[in-house]
Amino acid sequence: MQKIFIFLFYLCFFFITQFYFCDYSFAQNTQKITIEKYLSMSEEKEKEGDYRGASDYLNKAALIKWEEKELRPAINYFHQSLQFNKKVDNQSGMYGIYSNLAMIYADLSKYDSSLYFFKKTLEGRRKSSENVTIISSLINISVVLNNLQRYDESAKFLKEALNLAQEMNDVAQMRSCYGMLAETYQKSGNDEQKTYYFNLYKSFNELLQKRKIEKVETELDKEKLKAEILALQKQKVDLELINKSLELEQKTEVVENQQDSLGQLTSKYTKQELAIQLLQEKANAERAENLQRIQEQEALTRTAILIAFFILVVTGLVFFFYIRTREKNKDLALQRNQLQEQAVLLEEQQEQLEAQKSIVEKQRDKLEVSNGVKDKLFSIISHDLRTPFTSVNGYLTLIRYGALTLEEVTTLAAEVKISVDHHLETLNNVLEWSKAQMQGLSPKPEKIVLNEIAQNQQKFFKSLAESKEIEIINKININTKAFADPNQIDVILRNLVGNALKFTPKEGKITVFSVIKDDSVVVSVTDTGIGMSKENLNKLFKEGKHFTTQGTNNEAGTGLGLLLCKDFVEANGGKINVESQLGKGTSFIFDLPLGN
Repeated sequence: MQKIFIFLFYLCFFFITQFYFCDYSFAQNTQKITIEKYLSMSEEKEKEGDYRGASDYLNKAALIKWEEKELRPAINYFHQSLQFNKKVDNQSGMYGIYSNLAMIYADLSKYDSSLYFFKKTLEGRRKSSENVTIISSLINISVVLNNLQRYDESAKFLKEALNLAQEMNDVAQMRSCYGMLAETYQKSGNDEQKTYYFNLYKSFNELLQKRKIEKVETELDKEKLKAEILALQKQKVDLELINKSLELEQKTEVVENQQDSLGQLTSKYTKQELAIQLLQEKANAERAENLQRIQEQEALTRTAILIAFFILVVTGLVFFFYIRTREKNKDLALQRNQLQEQAVLLEEQQEQLEAQKSIVEKQRDKLEVSNGVKDKLFSIISHDLRTPFTSVNGYLTLIRYGALTLEEVTTLAAEVKISVDHHLETLNNVLEWSKAQMQGLSPKPEKIVLNEIAQNQQKFFKSLAESKEIEIINKININTKAFADPNQIDVILRNLVGNALKFTPKEGKITVFSVIKDDSVVVSVTDTGIGMSKENLNKLFKEGKHFTTQGTNNEAGTGLGLLLCKDFVEANGGKINVESQLGKGTSFIFDLPLGN
């Protein structure tokens, strides 16, 4: 008997298990068909160019996989959907997918990837300015950071969430932030901060519980009133049933009286009783025949159950091997999805590295320019500006001790004056060039009279020109005007005229001339000096190849004057060129916007 019971128990268990697996298999097949349908619809939408629609179907497929705990395929579908959203710049769709990916990676304990996508989500939430979703994103980031043991960063995000909750006066959110801060400081070992925030969490939790109790009491009062109404309604129904029961009892008494009368009548008819007895025997025979037929059917049923049991065993074995095969296929699919996921992450990291590389290269170029400026300044200060002061100091020493005659002092004073003027010009160039390199060029254009600026140069270089017996001629028309920065044009002409004086021998000429061409004024500074070779012409106006040469009276220079001219001319919307023949002279030509 016990064996039979055990057999029946296992048989029932087998049927129930088989039923469950059949139902599970049906549900799995249904979901598989649904996913295939979504993927097919996504491909159709992609072919039609409807990337939003394609993204929606991929999201539905990913959510089904997520519910089934098949996280790798879900990640793959979400990444494909993300690419569609990027094509149409669907910001809200992108940030929703970022949030889903962040939560899936957190489920997989891949906290670095989860943190990356949670921060992407926070970026979108900040743009939408929805404080509730921003607080949610900040708390999610802090949870991931706690898992990464980056507690200081976690506390920073939680405090930002707390500030937003306080602005909204949201007690529930404030309680959550206090609880998270207490947990974070506990993990970091900061007991003082842990206690402080835990007490706040406890206070706000009691406040929320109190509010909930008040709400429940209000609802209980309403429920109590409803219960009383229902009780009254039930009493009413019971009264109606009692009335109906009384009526039924009265009718029953009437029926019993009628049956007694009928029994008295039928007792007189014995033939009728005999007929009834015969009918009863016939009914008993029919019941025995039916019972035998039922027993035969039960035997057939038992046989069918045994056959069904054998079929179910065979089916179970087939299902077992099917499950094993499917698991192997799932493992292969999982590995393929992992490789695809790694490829996507590597691609994103490559893009980030390229962006960082571009930033570093720009910073390196800026540092190289800055170092070049620094080196050039130190070179000029240490050599070009220190040398004349050394000479002046030597002259003063000779004068102090009376080693020179009055005539020699007079001669030296004139030479010192020329040298000081020259190096003052050099100093001005250095300061202007340094300012332009460090702060950038910001011209302030206005209408200017070019003839007046040229006259200023004649006056400025008068003593130097007379010492070399050189004539400076101003041929610019007094009515010619340009639209440019007057200070920068003054620096340009001062450098070009000073340069011409340096390389023009005695009894030479320097001519400043202008001509109007279309909407521009073309200005030229021409000298009858020593000219330049083609090799030196190719080096002009190039920062990496600037050079200096000695003037006809061995005047020194920094090599910055022409670079400064080029920068200032271009800043005012013009271009500068040079024409020169060795031994015959040089012309510097530049154009400026017309000022009429």
